[in-house]
Amino acid sequence: MNDPQPNQEPEIQILSSQPDRYDDAGNAATIPPDPALPADALAQIEEWKKKHDEVKEQLVWTAADFDNYKKRALKEKEEFLKFSQASLLKEFLVVVDNLERAIGSIPGDDQDKGFLALKQGVELTLKQFQSVLEKHGVTKVKTVGEKFDPRFHEVMFQEETDKFPDDTVLEELQSGYQLHDRVLRPALVKTAKNSQSKASS
Repeated sequence: MNDPQPNQEPEIQILSSQPDRYDDAGNAATIPPDPALPADALAQIEEWKKKHDEVKEQLVWTAADFDNYKKRALKEKEEFLKFSQASLLKEFLVVVDNLERAIGSIPGDDQDKGFLALKQGVELTLKQFQSVLEKHGVTKVKTVGEKFDPRFHEVMFQEETDKFPDDTVLEELQSGYQLHDRVLRPALVKTAKNSQSKASS
């Protein structure tokens, strides 16, 4: 038996020139080298990037469209809530008209206590109705002294006069009302017809 010589380094046996690899469990394993990329790999990657960008752009547009849809839906809901009671409020205008006519029919110089009490009661009721209408966004259309506007006024009569510019509203025959920014009912008016201004033009 050959004993090792004193102070002689033990021989190291090289089993493999490849470094040891370990799997997930910590066991030694040989990991095969990566397979060679195909010749058209770069073209495939570029194609994938192109499709990725297209899908990303579509998602951005879809998100923007959805956001716009939510805004439109919210606006339509607000519009519906603002004008959903238009028909009911329009019915109240008839009551207001009758109260205004009742007040106008009472002579201003009548000092009869009964008539005065009745007038005050009707005026109070009218104010209450007008307060309720204003609370729901109903306001009167401006008429006398304003220039005729077909959006808010409906001409019933014309009066030839040189005292006012042409198409000036001279008299309100029936009150008009707006619900927020929409015309609930146009005002019935009488306007000025200035013949001289038309002749000069």
